Amino acid sequence: EGTDWDQYGVGKYEKCSNCMVHCGFEGTAATDAIRNPLKMFTVGRKGIRTEGPMAPDIDISNARKAEDVHSTHVERELERIKNADPEGYKRVQRAA
Repeated sequence: EGTDWDQYGVGKYEKCSNCMVHCGFEGTAATDAIRNPLKMFTVGRKGIRTEGPMAPDIDISNARKAEDVHSTHVERELERIKNADPEGYKRVQRAA
């Protein structure tokens, strides 16, 4: 596999900044639970803390721009259809 995973994640890549998929976060929580069993025992006894200060937000101002933007892809495909099959392009335009 050739994916450089260090290039992705919240604060590193624009699409990851507001993603609802928490890949990696659960694994981090599991590792923390194993390394700090007393902390997990306290959470089990007292519940999850919902009052007080929250963890600071991750800085997303330096995240690199998204490479594959859906709207750009759609525009590129429409242009390809228009050049290859003008009648097909008209059908696509009518359908939209």
